Amino acid sequence: MPDERITDEQFRQVDAWLREYVSVGDPRVGRSGPVCPFIPRALKQREVQTRVREDIDGSSELELIEQLRAEIGEFGAAGRPKSSSGVSLESWVVVMPSMESEGWARLDKVYEQLKQFAVSSGKMIGIFHPECDDRAVRNPDFRVSIAPVAMLAIRHMAPHDILFLNDSERWFKEYDSRFRSHYERNQVRDPLLLTLYRKANQLYGSPTAHC
Repeated sequence: MPDERITDEQFRQVDAWLREYVSVGDPRVGRSGPVCPFIPRALKQREVQTRVREDIDGSSELELIEQLRAEIGEFGAAGRPKSSSGVSLESWVVVMPSMESEGWARLDKVYEQLKQFAVSSGKMIGIFHPECDDRAVRNPDFRVSIAPVAMLAIRHMAPHDILFLNDSERWFKEYDSRFRSHYERNQVRDPLLLTLYRKANQLYGSPTAHC
């Protein structure tokens, strides 16, 4: 039987990280607003579910892929409704407290494969751990995904995800199939998002596509 005191401490640690870092502004991100604009609303509406997986230690690459693909596949299975904004706030944070540096390295290694699996079904993922080298989109000098423990975040794809899906034809086409209408209706106003979408559309879009 798991030690409930340890689990409670892990929940508190992750909740503090989400509220005191992810949900607040940091000038190193390169823009105003929270590190992740999505999380404050999701926390307020109690749409963030923390799932502690002490059995995932990253000792086997194949096992790690299998375990995390299962989490990604299970996420969203209930088909919860979108928010009034049209974007689902439902999200999971899969916490892996048993994972140490060797496991973190394997998590980094399998990330692209897991991302492709997630994107193919309209989901987005992010990995976080104490040595994560993922950089902020607007400031490549800032390691934005440092966290106190290894985690995998899972959520539904949203319009701003062109930031992360513009440099792959497969990823962009999955994104475009869901959000092209947002650009055709001028619902996206952020200059960076518009620029990235137009460039990706020129590279990967259909000849009749426009925005």
